[in-house]
Amino acid sequence: MIRKISASDSELLAQIHGRCFGKGWSAESFRDMLLADKVFFGFAHEIDSGGEAVGFILCKAVCEEAEIVTFGVLPHFRNIGVGGNLVRKAEEEAEMRSAAIVFLEVSRDNATARKLYENLGYEAIAKRRGYYKTEGGAQDATVMRKNLFGGRISPGS
Repeated sequence: MIRKISASDSELLAQIHGRCFGKGWSAESFRDMLLADKVFFGFAHEIDSGGEAVGFILCKAVCEEAEIVTFGVLPHFRNIGVGGNLVRKAEEEAEMRSAAIVFLEVSRDNATARKLYENLGYEAIAKRRGYYKTEGGAQDATVMRKNLFGGRISPGS
């Protein structure tokens, strides 16, 4: 089951984010984003109607653009459709908010996530050097985008 998230889910989001990425964002960070200017939205994926949330996606939409700000699925629930369902639900919401394009950044080293995005129609358009700060140094990010109204987008358009 996929449900909308709100600022009251901030602690849950921080817990999942930490389990997905090691050093996660704080509950306060999530709450602040979800209360900001009403441009943020997100969804949590639960195992069943009363179950534990196993993944989430947090996005923002401004004018004709949307961005996947952060997205995570607990390791034991990856590669079974949870991530794809969350991204598709976020895209539907972005379209309802009049967005025509969705952007995201993904670690260049995260082949699993890159493959998911490519399978969902996202195209790599740029690289951000040293975007992700880690204990072992910095990792580059690949910027990707998708045209929500079909067709491919050529870089630079």
